[in-house]
Amino acid sequence: MKNKKNIKLIMSLSLLLILIIRIAFFLRDGSSDLVESILIWIIYIGSLAFTGYLFYKIYNKTENLFVQYKDKIYLASFVILLEVGFSLENHLQFNTIHIFSVILMIMFLIIFSMLLPKKVSKVFDIVFMLIYTIYVFAQDFYYRLFTDFFSFKEFGNATEGAESAEGTYEFSFIHVYFVLIFIIFLTIYLVHNHTSHIKFSKKTFKSFYVVPLLMFFLVNINAALPVNAARLHMSDHYLYISIFSKERFVSKFGTLNLLVRDSAALLTPSLTTKRDLEYIEDYYENNIKIHSENDYTSIFKDKNLVFIVGESFDSIVVSEELTPNIYKLKNEGLDFQNHFTPVFPRTTCDSEVIFTTSIIPSIQDGPTCYIYNENTFSYSLPELFNNDDYATNAFHNNYKEFYTRHIIYEGFGYDSFYGQYELELSETDIRYDSIFMEETLDYSVLENEKFYSFMLTLSGHSPYEMTNLTVEKHFDAVDEYYGEDAPLSIKKYIASQLDVDEMVGILLADLEAKGILENTVIVLTNDHYPYALDQGDYESYKNIDENYLKNRAPLFIWSSDIEHQVITKLTSSFDILPTIVNMFGLETKYDYYVGNDIFSNDYEPIVYFKDYSIYDGINHYALSSTSEESDLTLIQSASKYYELCRKLLKVDYFK
Repeated sequence: MKNKKNIKLIMSLSLLLILIIRIAFFLRDGSSDLVESILIWIIYIGSLAFTGYLFYKIYNKTENLFVQYKDKIYLASFVILLEVGFSLENHLQFNTIHIFSVILMIMFLIIFSMLLPKKVSKVFDIVFMLIYTIYVFAQDFYYRLFTDFFSFKEFGNATEGAESAEGTYEFSFIHVYFVLIFIIFLTIYLVHNHTSHIKFSKKTFKSFYVVPLLMFFLVNINAALPVNAARLHMSDHYLYISIFSKERFVSKFGTLNLLVRDSAALLTPSLTTKRDLEYIEDYYENNIKIHSENDYTSIFKDKNLVFIVGESFDSIVVSEELTPNIYKLKNEGLDFQNHFTPVFPRTTCDSEVIFTTSIIPSIQDGPTCYIYNENTFSYSLPELFNNDDYATNAFHNNYKEFYTRHIIYEGFGYDSFYGQYELELSETDIRYDSIFMEETLDYSVLENEKFYSFMLTLSGHSPYEMTNLTVEKHFDAVDEYYGEDAPLSIKKYIASQLDVDEMVGILLADLEAKGILENTVIVLTNDHYPYALDQGDYESYKNIDENYLKNRAPLFIWSSDIEHQVITKLTSSFDILPTIVNMFGLETKYDYYVGNDIFSNDYEPIVYFKDYSIYDGINHYALSSTSEESDLTLIQSASKYYELCRKLLKVDYFK
């Protein structure tokens, strides 16, 4: 009998001993990957056996287990079926920690429910089933659009998100599955009118709390561990605390864990400390950027700049016949053919932050355009132009309160920001970038002073259907041009973008009419890839085989006197600000930017993504990568930038 009682202890110590052997001898770089892999699988299989043994003991120990706790068994089964369906539908990677994490969270959920008064417990279970169904439904929809999951901290811009997602919902059988599971289990739960309940005591602690503690132990011994303290970001523990990649979090810990963890993060204030400021100062003191003058330094000194961000614009749109004006920018100016616009959690708004400040937007703390919209950015692009006596103005077809732009653009340093109502655009007018451009000309193209005008378009926004006025306007021309050579969804998408070309044509004509064409530079890029487009058609048409490659984007820099060049060097949206600064001969501190002057040879190019992964032009690394081909120095440097930028926003460093 005594031996039976010690089985749990023996199994626990055995698994712990194997873990210690792995950590001591095989976790270090250069150790045997094969032996470590074998040890990992021994621990995992042993943990599964341990779990089976624990539940076998519970079943034998508790008489009439199903009768006594049937309501909680229904609740656990409900969660498991939704979890499994969700994971399979979204092809989430299998890993050794997932099963134990899900079981642990289900146990905590059940114990919490059983400690509540009976009537409250029943209401809690029913409400939870409803909320969890809605939650996985919403997360699945969000994941189809962004290949990521949302955070509750983003609810501040739920209205904007709903408007942005309008017309993008696609029916899926998994949604029917979610609803059916909810209806079936809710019905069973209500028919079997029984509510389990326990009172906290020493006896119930031994019965109900020892097993969760053992499950917690199993979670931790199966968790990924860092090779050393410098690579702490590689651990599952860091992922759980920071939730820096929600996709990876769900793969590791499950949707229920994300729901609980994200709720806790929402209720926990993010406090600024003296250590944050010390970290920033120490970083800048020890990471001084060298910027050398190059062939492009000051070539645009005292010229005007019009910076156009095409909504969901993509290189597949450009053709000599359908987009002659953009074709002109591409083939007469600098054409960056290895450029990336990485999508961050709040898509367009975050891209605006990147273009304007060259720092990584908020990933963990909620949308930058809400959480940090009152920050000041004294080294932003408009501020640098202000310092050189430029008039700086920003323009957008939509109303400027969208994404709280009326607040954040003030912090960016623009003299003025003109939105829908300032430009007197009707609800119909805002859908046409050509009309938008015409209405801005008195404010965006100035004859008697130097100007920097930032233009954010709208026509290319989804839906890519005939309900989109620009699709309706241009579809026949696109259909005639492409015929059967492009899918219908692609043709509708391209039709939505043709008004951007008309916009560029209107701009060029006005610059020439005012006699300042030769003294004006035009930059054209996008805010993100067309994620609302049918992704199967998009990936096939562009021959994309990796998700991160969707972020490859157009970037054209045009001036009437610049020599045309195709530039294949890796660049990203973070590099645009320091590149413009160099080309216009503006004074700044390059240390303050994540990006670099594209024409400088003082750095190795890197693209930063929202899931803490990076691309160096050859390899796409997750910061949690432990493969032999990973460049440790590169990964460590990148991880510091993510942490630095989070602290910069928290302390409002550039105020």
